[in-house]
Amino acid sequence: MASWTTHERHYRYYDNCFLKRTLSPSEYQRDFRGQLHISLDNAARLANEAATLDFIGQETDIPVPRVIHAGEHSDGSYHLWTELVPGVPLKEIPLSDQHTVIEQIERYKSTLQGLRSSCIGGPTGIVCPPPVAKQLQRDEMWITKHSPAKEYVFCHNDLSQSNVIVDPDTLEVNGIIDWEFAGFFPKCFDVPFYRSLKPPGAQIRSLADTCELEQFFSVLSVPEIGLRRGPTAVLVSDILNGMEDS
Repeated sequence: MASWTTHERHYRYYDNCFLKRTLSPSEYQRDFRGQLHISLDNAARLANEAATLDFIGQETDIPVPRVIHAGEHSDGSYHLWTELVPGVPLKEIPLSDQHTVIEQIERYKSTLQGLRSSCIGGPTGIVCPPPVAKQLQRDEMWITKHSPAKEYVFCHNDLSQSNVIVDPDTLEVNGIIDWEFAGFFPKCFDVPFYRSLKPPGAQIRSLADTCELEQFFSVLSVPEIGLRRGPTAVLVSDILNGMEDS
């Protein structure tokens, strides 16, 4: 059974299920400077994914893995157990056949955008910054604010070819996975990463060029209601400068 560990997670495939968990404090790794790597929103992202999978499964016909268990373990790690989705990632489907899959994804994306809210964040209110925010420094935090209208649509926010599992014979989408960053956001945030073989990180620059970031971050920078993640407002200039330095 395949398993692997990164600087913040442990992953393991079983016969019929998949485990994704945070590292326990005793497993924290050190960087080249000898400092412990501690991801402040690691468990929150998994909790948001678990809530999102339940939400999408109940509210739509979009195929997502069923949550078997989600919660904190006695050793301090957060575990997310889901059923295993059979198939292969979209990136392994021949380019000549991908249009059939992309048409399905577009329909599912339209379904997602039919879900609306007046407040940013996941189904339970957790706000997990989408990939564009990875350009920010680690101490940057986001705040949330209500909109006078339900202008935010539900976004996956990391819908790459790796996260769409396809039956290689029928070309049917068997499941869309990795919903850690999902939630209600401006429509422009759900970039069609699945249209390219490039990973989302390599496509972020086009997001900065085309998305109405100024409007979105002006929402985040107005502390009209309580802080969700911390007191620091996100600035558009921080994102753009971070991209130029990368």
